[in-house]
Amino acid sequence: MSKLTVTIIDVGWGDSIFIESQNNQGQSFYGLIDSNDTTYLRSSFIFLKRHFEKRKIRIPEDKPVFDFIMLSHAHSDHGQGLKAIMKEFGTKNFFYPKSLVWSGLSTLINYCNRSSNVVHHESVNSTKIFNNLGEVNMQSLWPDYNEPIASNENNNSIVLKLQLGNVSFLLTGDAEKEVWKKISDRIPNDLRFFKVPHHGSVNGSFDDNDEPCWINHVPFNVLLGVSSHIVPFGHPHQEVLTLFDSNDIRSFRTDKHYHITANTEGTNLRVQYSHYE
Repeated sequence: MSKLTVTIIDVGWGDSIFIESQNNQGQSFYGLIDSNDTTYLRSSFIFLKRHFEKRKIRIPEDKPVFDFIMLSHAHSDHGQGLKAIMKEFGTKNFFYPKSLVWSGLSTLINYCNRSSNVVHHESVNSTKIFNNLGEVNMQSLWPDYNEPIASNENNNSIVLKLQLGNVSFLLTGDAEKEVWKKISDRIPNDLRFFKVPHHGSVNGSFDDNDEPCWINHVPFNVLLGVSSHIVPFGHPHQEVLTLFDSNDIRSFRTDKHYHITANTEGTNLRVQYSHYE
């Protein structure tokens, strides 16, 4: 049976999302979006190392381990750990959006150009046709190819749709209200798991008139995942949590639930978490 598993890793701040797709023959395919690891704080690296050891993947013999690694947008709390992960595990593809900021993105591209640990790299937008991850279809809803590169880097975030059977996931980076004004009508009807934009900040969920900018476009049975950023920004904000409650939508937060794992076989969705405070 084919299966899709998406884990929002609790990294304390920033993002790191691990994706595993298993086909009908039991073969696994791996993706990663973002890592904020530093020299001393290596949350996503440790999570991945343990996971692959359980899968009996040998390093370096089985490199490249990842089918793709993606930088959602060029902020250090999303990308500063990716070089170490590419170096350790290798990837067939490194995807990223075009950007006007953060020299770290140039560092990552330079690393890709000279390292055998990365087979291919490219910037992507809504025209990109991805290879399937196993039996999982991948589609970029944003950045739109018609739009200029945003000066607000959050709004260059890749909004990635994953679909297996009748179940879709939407992974949103830090896309803010300006993005949702343009693509909220592209949110799929079969969406079951939605990674809340920008760590549950107000500017990721409300427009300039304090009206919700995406929640009215998601199905009633959707489940929400929040990659919290408590220090120093206080995300998720109480106004956003109240919005979820008032719409009777269940949410899971890394600051409360630790690692959040959503999985589907293409019909049903199950969410598991490590603990609840």
